[in-house]
Amino acid sequence: MLSAPGLTGAMPESFRRLVQQVYRHFNRALIQFDPACAQYDPGLAYTLKPGTCTFANIEFSNTVRVNRLGLRDDDAALEAPEVIVLGDSHVMGWGVDQDQALPKVLARKSGLKVLNAGVSSYGTAREMKMLDRLDTSALKALIVQYADNDLPENRSFREHDGNLPIMPEAEYQNIVQHYSNQRSYYPGKYIFRLFMKLSRLEAPEPDQLRMDPIEPDDEAALFLDVLTRGSHVDLEKVPTIIAFEVNEQIRPPRPFIAALGRVAHKPGEPGFVERLTTLDVAPLLTRDDFYVLDDHLRAHGHEVIGAALADLIGRGQASNLR
Repeated sequence: MLSAPGLTGAMPESFRRLVQQVYRHFNRALIQFDPACAQYDPGLAYTLKPGTCTFANIEFSNTVRVNRLGLRDDDAALEAPEVIVLGDSHVMGWGVDQDQALPKVLARKSGLKVLNAGVSSYGTAREMKMLDRLDTSALKALIVQYADNDLPENRSFREHDGNLPIMPEAEYQNIVQHYSNQRSYYPGKYIFRLFMKLSRLEAPEPDQLRMDPIEPDDEAALFLDVLTRGSHVDLEKVPTIIAFEVNEQIRPPRPFIAALGRVAHKPGEPGFVERLTTLDVAPLLTRDDFYVLDDHLRAHGHEVIGAALADLIGRGQASNLR
């Protein structure tokens, strides 16, 4: 089933989910822990490694070109970008070619200079720390992509009063070694490891996130807290700020974006939060916009979201579009 994603996709959803779990836990390469593509960073745990590497999994193989700040873009894009797109692997372009990633689609359709500032598995807190390293002198729009796995990092940011703990380099290297070992094959690997995991006998992944339940409004409030306190950049001076979520759950969609729209417009929020525009991309996507095994967007999904963002920015001040 792993070697035939097309066949897996034709199976009942419950079976496809099972094969997905085998792929994600026992087979999938993670770019942030691949020594050819990523490196330790004391302020952010890791960035992409400047230069060029190949990142591949069962359903894709892509060349990744990285600029001097560890972002999947060229050095020219770092100079006075008009739009910065913060996010995780979805913005970075996991599984698609460099020019197919949604920031590049946005640039083509809007005519603006756009910087792809997405790094795999960053939560909002590290995304805002990355923003502090970037040139915002010409910034017209800041776009922040959210995913449900941002929650533990955003919660940690609040628990530590705005000081996000960063793993030491030794811990990072241990995780790199763990995932390198995990991808090696031996006869009976998948059956044995699936049995161990279902029996709760296997140790959790060293970077496993604690996804405790949370109310949608509280999740949105954590996001806004990071947005407010997570960067030294004066967001009051940024004309347009847009937030959107990418998640494989699109029917029905997760309630985060709707909650963010409610919480952002409560009395007492900073001016830039009250101007925040939310974009619900779930109605624009279909199941075919995601890979069968991987929970990331195919090229068409990036095209759809990039076009929607370009349309939103092109219609004028986002604060008037709530």
